[in-house]
Amino acid sequence: MKYSLIAVAVVLLAIMLTGCKGEGKPGQYPPSLYQEREGALTDAELEKNKKEAAGKDGK
Repeated sequence: MKYSLIAVAVVLLAIMLTGCKGEGKPGQYPPSLYQEREGALTDAELEKNKKEAAGKDGK
């Protein structure tokens, strides 16, 4: 009997987890998260700034 309860719990958990997959609702996230903002630094510029800051701290 206790094994059947465990099996039911496992099946319900699997159904809940697979129901969460997908693309999500349209408009769930604002488009600004995906668009590059004007004046945003690139990865190369961020690395350059980190190296410059580390050089200034070492002096």
